Amino acid sequence: MAAAWSAAAVTVPHAVGLGVLAFAPLAGSHSLAALALWSAALPGLLLTLAAPRAGVVYAPTTVVALLFAAVLATAQGAAPSLNLSARQVLAVAGGTVALACVFQWLLGVLRLAAVARFLPISVTHGFAAGVGLLMVLGQVRNGFGSGSLTDARMPWHALAALVVAALAWWLRRRWPRMPGLLTAVAVVALVVALAGLWGAGLGNVFVAAVAPGSFAGPLWPDWSGIPWLALAQQHGQPLVVLALLMALVNSLEILVFNQELELDHGLRGNANAALRRESLLGALCALAGLIPASTSASRSRIVLAQAGPSRDAPRWHAAIMLGVSLTGPWWLHWVPMASLAGGLVLAGLLQVPRLMWSPAYARKSSATWAQSWLVALVFAVLGGVAALVAGLVVATFVLLHDSAARVLRHVRLDGELRSRRLRRTASEGWIAPRMNQVAVFELQGVMSFGVAAHMAEQVRQMLRPRHRWVILDAARVPAWDSTAMAQLRALMRDLSQLGVAAAVAGLDPQASAHAGEGVRAFADLDRALEWAEAAILSQRPVHQRPPRARGDLLGELGDGVPHAARVALESLLVHQAVPAQAVVFQAGDTDQDLLIVQSGHITLSTLWPAERGMRLATVGPGMVFGEMAFLNGMPRSACAGAERGAARLVRLARADFDTWAHHHPEAALNLMNILAQMAARRLAVTTRQLRAVLE
Repeated sequence: MAAAWSAAAVTVPHAVGLGVLAFAPLAGSHSLAALALWSAALPGLLLTLAAPRAGVVYAPTTVVALLFAAVLATAQGAAPSLNLSARQVLAVAGGTVALACVFQWLLGVLRLAAVARFLPISVTHGFAAGVGLLMVLGQVRNGFGSGSLTDARMPWHALAALVVAALAWWLRRRWPRMPGLLTAVAVVALVVALAGLWGAGLGNVFVAAVAPGSFAGPLWPDWSGIPWLALAQQHGQPLVVLALLMALVNSLEILVFNQELELDHGLRGNANAALRRESLLGALCALAGLIPASTSASRSRIVLAQAGPSRDAPRWHAAIMLGVSLTGPWWLHWVPMASLAGGLVLAGLLQVPRLMWSPAYARKSSATWAQSWLVALVFAVLGGVAALVAGLVVATFVLLHDSAARVLRHVRLDGELRSRRLRRTASEGWIAPRMNQVAVFELQGVMSFGVAAHMAEQVRQMLRPRHRWVILDAARVPAWDSTAMAQLRALMRDLSQLGVAAAVAGLDPQASAHAGEGVRAFADLDRALEWAEAAILSQRPVHQRPPRARGDLLGELGDGVPHAARVALESLLVHQAVPAQAVVFQAGDTDQDLLIVQSGHITLSTLWPAERGMRLATVGPGMVFGEMAFLNGMPRSACAGAERGAARLVRLARADFDTWAHHHPEAALNLMNILAQMAARRLAVTTRQLRAVLE
């Protein structure tokens, strides 16, 4: 009960004030008290009964009420030219708001509610602050309830409104235990009555919120005789945009609060399902001429703070609001409009996110702070349509800026990455200390003109004088536009003029087709690294290159094997020619032969053809492969084949090796030691590659 009363203490002045503001154009033809009170109570009661959720309070929210007011004002403006009655105006407004509920329902059906998560904080804060500023400006324009700024009674109304706001703010320290806003409104209304200013002394200084009247039921819309075609031609565009804005902003508010319920209170729920439920019931209320209710984050937080995830508190809140709507006609006319105006001013200021008032936040995140206020001011001055456009523009620029800031996913300037090409010890000894001449930049995100320009600038700034090769890994770039490709070609040209060879790895097929002749492209990063390593190896002086003896069938395996044992072993080798794209062995094969490459290259891959799997290594002339099955007798763990072109091999069967080892035990021990060293070296390469991937 206490939690429900504290929440209702906010809802009563807030919902009634917004209802009076929204239905003001219809005050001459129907009881304004009835319109405001029934909209404050019935929609929330319907949602509470039909879609109860623990700790969640339903009420007309600020955004929906203000946009309902904008829709009703637009419809009222069309009334003279289209000869619409008050009930027909209400029908037009209700139909437009029902359309907003349909848009919101579609967001839930298509599971697009989560898209709102990608709106930058500057836009969401700007929308919230814009609604708050619009509330404040609305009260200022109508003279805080006096009618206009030029009215002689305006200073008194401004004073009363400021007293309400100041008193409620002072009581805010005890919030939510102390119903500060309702208390402030009641105190000022009582002071006005006791001072004798109500129709006596100074005359009718304070304007009542509503005119005295008897109890009245809801005003039902009249759907007959409305010239819908003429209305659509004259005012269709602003009405549809207002409906779209209402759906977007209200959906965002529901989504954000559902995330809060899950993260802070452990109340899991389906945001898309919540959108669908609230949309259907909201459309029903709108068609009945009422302001739809929605999840009220502020009132729900009060209930959660006092009663936790209670199911009873939201029901008591709905019951209290129903009681207010039934009794309001007998006491609402005693409340000065200035008191409600003060409550709306305070609510509007509190609607502005606290961060936007923070000087520290303005200094620390000046760009985001300025963007938020830009969207908010556009909303307050030019309205929701312009704010929606401004928000989309800001969101686009924020997205492009963030994409540019994160375009470089990883930068490796010291040769941390190596290819999967296996080389002999002497070649590795030459390449390893010179890999710091290779810079690798891993890119990510969609590559547009501005993003590509930022990427090129960052690459130029990060390069050091020692770098002679640059690789751009574009495997994580889903798309390039033509302007980004022009930036890439310009970067390649500039690096070439500086004596730096550059290449791009992992370009998608469409981008590769438009890359042009000036862009050196490789299918993946591994092949690009192999290109850089080959270029480093080509710089080795001729006199430092180990001579390859003619007829050296054993390659690196023959180092240190005595001549007689070598001749005996070579006589056991079986020659094999491997055509291009042919497979040497498949994963799972049970042969145990050791293979030595004589010419060409052999690719080891998880699947064959290699394009279907992951390339594990490339073995060149003089190198050995297949040693795992040779040593442990287990089936082959990978596939091997001639991916790049034809190759020539020699094979050593395990049975032949065992016979040879029996006659040459010392040479066999030396050969097994060489195999162990090769395995250890290759394991170190694999570990280095795994570490790079994990980082």
